Amino acid sequence: MIEINAQEFLGMQTTAASVKPPLIPVNNDGYLAQIAPSGVDLKPFKYKSGDRQGQTGYRMTVKWELMDEGVRAWCKEKNRAPFTTQSIMVNFTESGALAAENTGLRILREAVHQNKDGQPWQAAMLIGQMAKILVTHRIDDKGEEQEEVSRVTAA
Repeated sequence: MIEINAQEFLGMQTTAASVKPPLIPVNNDGYLAQIAPSGVDLKPFKYKSGDRQGQTGYRMTVKWELMDEGVRAWCKEKNRAPFTTQSIMVNFTESGALAAENTGLRILREAVHQNKDGQPWQAAMLIGQMAKILVTHRIDDKGEEQEEVSRVTAA
């Protein structure tokens, strides 16, 4: 892999326009995928409206590597990496513990067989897990078409 420093970047010149990478095709049967080695992240955000306006919320991002050979071949042809991401809102208790009510997280944990009452669990255990993911397209608040993981089920 090449290394570029900030000064080199500032002096780079191009005549090509920046383009949006092609979206992973929708597949109603889902794609076999694996959570990437660096594929689980949690970031805070501020709610912009509603009952929780101004409060801090947390979004977990799950990076999925598509294992389906057909979509991997399509990605190679389109010069696109075979990855997509899933966003899950995560709730915590007042004391900072993981709340029991976490719908998106529950669905993900069930899909990878990690949602057993009384069994110790931590988010790092998700890394490397396989599941079937449904990729769909939606229009975001800026009017751009985006891909998203809309459903996760057991592989």
